[in-house]
This record gives sequence, structure tokens and C-alpha cells, in this order.
Amino acid sequence: ADPATGRASFEVKQEWSGLTASSAWDVKGEVLDMLPEDFPLERTHRYISGVQASVVAARISESLRSHSIEVEFDCQKAKAKCKTQDYVSFRIRLYAGGENADPVIVEVQRRCGPVSSFMVSCRAILDAAEGKVGHHASTPNKKIPAVAKSVRQMKCLQSVLAKQEVLVDDCIADLGRIASLLKSDRFDQNVLAMENLCCLTDPIRSSGAAALRVSKCVILGDEHSEIREEVRALTERDVFDRDEVSRHHSHQLRQLAHVTFANTLSMCSKSGHLATAIKDQKWFHEFLIPTLLDELKLAKVSPCSASAASRSLFSVMTSSESALRQILEQDVMETLKMANEFGRARHALLFNDTARLLKLCQ
Repeated sequence: ADPATGRASFEVKQEWSGLTASSAWDVKGEVLDMLPEDFPLERTHRYISGVQASVVAARISESLRSHSIEVEFDCQKAKAKCKTQDYVSFRIRLYAGGENADPVIVEVQRRCGPVSSFMVSCRAILDAAEGKVGHHASTPNKKIPAVAKSVRQMKCLQSVLAKQEVLVDDCIADLGRIASLLKSDRFDQNVLAMENLCCLTDPIRSSGAAALRVSKCVILGDEHSEIREEVRALTERDVFDRDEVSRHHSHQLRQLAHVTFANTLSMCSKSGHLATAIKDQKWFHEFLIPTLLDELKLAKVSPCSASAASRSLFSVMTSSESALRQILEQDVMETLKMANEFGRARHALLFNDTARLLKLCQ
């Protein structure tokens, strides 16, 4: 206790204990720290009255699951470390606002990442803590709206389509700059390169023609084939382990690399180019498939990356019988069941992606 005031002293500590990535957030009211007078809470907080701390924690846990946000829970200190698919890092902490932990105070604190993306997740979490049933999207809606005729036939887009080849050529030219950034020893340039590559291979954020052309260059191999191995190297673990900042960047780069593979493999699978590439190139069997299976085994550690790896495996398995046999020979069913059960409890996107793989393997 503070001898000057007689009140219990309070300090924010950085150490974490009791971290778990395999069970729901089980918080009891008696473990909550009492919020000191005049303690400066973040503006992103809510007071929840008349509800037990365990109920508030369960609501937040479910919101994190439905939004596919990676989280590590510390049940003893009523804290949670969170990372979104948009690489926003934030913390959630519960405090007692009065006797018997009533009200429960929920504070969400951004650590890094885009503010706009943070606010989307923050509002959903705080609304869930209050018991509100919102309409927040659990995963980005990336479906193209249906139209009455082919987009190419729409008069308003004729001038745009005429410039499509120029756009594709520009995207291919960007690959050279991306390759240079990937070879840099600066993390920020590596991240910028991978973010650009993810955009170029996404038909929604780029264009169908450009995404396919770039995907073929990246995953099938041509004059830009070195990018393929540069991206695969980023999926390796225990490469950047010097400090917390380096670990954060390596986690982000690894996830971006798996998203890039998921994008490129999907595009080439739909176009029919992937089947021939898997048949002709040993790289897929010797390097890519083992990499994807290794990531899937670590679903409890990095569910977002494992989800992207699941999408990549689906493209590979539906394109090649030999790849399907190789994957099934690796006793993948136990790994898939583990990832699927974890996704059911903690990560909706991982659950959906692994459920699709399980159906394919049966």
C-alpha cells in the first residue's frame, strides 16, 4: 500500500504470465485490479455495469474469434494481446470499477498499425463487451457484385479497358522494384514490398488480368523467378529473433508471404496454369508443399498465416493429383483436425479454410 494515501499502489507492468493460445478467456472478478482514482484510461474504453467479468471476457473472446483476430490471453491479469489480419497490434485489459468488480471496465489500447483498421476492430470488441449484437463483418467481403452483363461490355468502362494492357505492363514493371526492396536489409522496405505484392496479386485490389499476370510471374517462374524463392524464404521461422520489434516484423512478413502464395496459387489454379507447373517443376513438391504443411502445424501460434497456408494447400490439392497424394502421405489429417478445432474455438477464418480441406481429404 502507498503510505502517503493508504490506498493500494498500482503500476502497469510489462511482463506477461499465464499466456494461453488454446482456451477461451476465463477471467474471474476477483483477479481484476481496482482502477485507481484519476487513472488516465484510453478514450477507447467502456464501463459495463451489472455483468460479471467472466461474461464480459467471454463476449470479447467470441468477438475476437468471429473477426479472426490472433490473441494471447493472460487470465490471471485479465489482459489480452491481439493482432488483426491488417497487422494492427493492440491490448485489451479489464479493470474493476467498484466493489465486486461492478462495473467492469474494458480498455482497448492500440500499439501499432493503421488507426482506421484498429477502430473497426475496437468498436466491434467494445460493442460485444456490452452485449450488443452488431453487424460487423467477421471477414472482409471480397466477392465481386453480380451484374446483368459482362463488365467488359459495359460502355462506361470501354476507355478503361483500352488501357488495361498498360496497367498490366506497369504491374510487371513493379516486380523489379519489389525484388529490389525484398533484398534490402531494412524491415520497413521488406514490408512495403510484400504489401505491394499482396495488392498486385489480389484481383479485387488490382485487376483480374494484372493479378493473373503477376501471379504467373511470381509462382510459376520466369525472368522474375527469384521473387518466388525470396517470398518462400520469408516463411521460414527463427530467422529474425533479435528483439520484440524484429519478431513483430518477421511475423508480419511471414503472414504477408503466405497471403501472397494464397493469392498467386488461387489465380493460377483457376486459370489452369498451376497443374502444369506442379507437374513440371520439383520446387512445388520439394519446397512449397513442406513449407505450407509446416505452417499449418503451427496454427495455434499463427492462425492467420495457417489460414492462408490452408488456402494455398487447397489450390495445390485441387490442381494436382500427385500433390494431393504427397500431402495425404504426410498424415495431414491429424494436423487438419487440430487446426480446425482450434479455429472453431478461436479463429473463424481458420476454421472455414481447414473445414474445406478436411472435406477435400475425405
